Amino acid sequence: MAKVLSLAVRVPPLLLCILFGFLGIRSMTNPDRAATFFGYAFPNTGLGLSSFVGHSVSWALTIALCLALGLIRKERSWFYSAMMLFGFFALGRIAATLFHGAPVHPERLLPELAFTGLLYLAARQTPHTSR
Repeated sequence: MAKVLSLAVRVPPLLLCILFGFLGIRSMTNPDRAATFFGYAFPNTGLGLSSFVGHSVSWALTIALCLALGLIRKERSWFYSAMMLFGFFALGRIAATLFHGAPVHPERLLPELAFTGLLYLAARQTPHTSR
């Protein structure tokens, strides 16, 4: 049973690694579709375009790389960076609603909180250091 649980908690990080790896590549190669996915008005030129591509690529590929390293090296510390990115992203959404009047988007907020929780469970089942 413990072996099944150990394998089951590795599936969400693997799926998130693949998803955010593709999202990072998509943001690099097709930023207008990525902007639509994130809900941004697409900045056609200048600093806005550069910043959008840079931020979205770095965010997505950092998550993918940290999760890949955590899965490959079997070290829980690699999951913490991805957990913090998802958690702080959710916190930023909550702050935008409370302080700036942005509409609540539970379809974005709830997955970010769920990803944070799933990565926490995966980290708990992963050793502190490699074996």
